Order: sequence, then structure tokens, then C-alpha cells
Amino acid sequence: MREPLPSTAARIRVGPARLLGLWAVLATCAYGLLLMVPVVISMLLLSVMKLSLLTFLCPVAVIAASLFFLPFGFGNPYIARLVRPLIPPGAKDGFIAQLTLSPRIHSGLRALIEDADDVGWLSFTENELVFSGDSVQLTIPFEEIRELRSCSIGWRGLFLYGQQSVFCVSSLPEVKLFRFAERSSWLLPASRKTAGQLHKALKGELSR
Repeated sequence: MREPLPSTAARIRVGPARLLGLWAVLATCAYGLLLMVPVVISMLLLSVMKLSLLTFLCPVAVIAASLFFLPFGFGNPYIARLVRPLIPPGAKDGFIAQLTLSPRIHSGLRALIEDADDVGWLSFTENELVFSGDSVQLTIPFEEIRELRSCSIGWRGLFLYGQQSVFCVSSLPEVKLFRFAERSSWLLPASRKTAGQLHKALKGELSR
């Protein structure tokens, strides 16, 4: 078991977005449009092909390939580049992650097209979870974390994207839920693996 440490309350500070502004959000959406290009091309090719088994298999294969690159379509390469300056020098154990709060920080169109309230570097000290984000600075003692679970991000990720880690914090009742999801992967298998590692690491810290 973890040795008892001096109790400190969870701390959250929210400032203006410096990196993940509207233009950055639109840039992540552009990756999704890029992912749709092969699908559109395959549909156009169908219009000049004779009806056959190939005309059925071609779009199915293209859609399956696009799903394989689903994390790329979420703009993860761009997000990882944005977060890089937020990673402490020499840091190895941590995750490029998005944070979504309930209730949300953002609303309206911004919240509709991007489900992350912030992106940043998620790491663990001996007794705390630390999130160094673009606009959110968050420190949570492990003893304050309650009801940790893993769940899908839903239709946005077509129930295929890596799971998110969800929990509540006893000393921050104004925030009902904290949701963390990985944002570093380009490929679907890598996303699912990294999300599993994130949740396993957090669960392991809570059980120490």
C-alpha cells in the first residue's frame, strides 16, 4: 500500500487557450476531411465501373482502411505537435491526452466539432495525477479520485477509438466528471493500446 502522505486538495486552474484556439480546432477537422478523400474517390470510381463484386468490395475496403487511420482523422498528429512544448524536458512516463470536463468549459460550435476542452501532458507523481494543458492546469491527489472507469467515446469514435478514463474528484464537486483520452496515436490499434496503458497506469496508481 502507498505510505500515507500529507493530504492536499485537488487544484484546477483554467486560463485562456493559447494553442488550441478556433483555428487549431479547424485544423484538426481538416485531417478528417483528408481521411474522406479516398472514400469520395472510390465512390466516383463506382460511377464508371460495371456492376460486379468488385464494385461492392472496393468501397468497403476503402472505408475499412480509413477506419484504420481514424486517430489520424481526429488530427492527432497536429495535436501531438501542439502539446510537445508542454512536455517537461526529459519526461518519459506520461501521455499526450485530451481532457473533457462535465460540465464542459467550451460550448456551442467549438464544443460540437471538438470534444476536448483541452489537450496537454498527463503524468503521475508519487501521489498525484498532474495534467499540464494548454489552458487547464490540474493536480489531483490519488486519494481524491473516485469511481474510476473506462468507457467508449461513443459515436464520435464509431465505438472503435481507444477508451477514455472517466472519474470524479471528491474535493471538486463543481466538476462532475473528468474524462481523459489519448491523443498521440495515428492508427486505430495504437490508439486502443495507448488508451489501455493510460487506464492501466492510472488504475495501478490508485491501487498502490
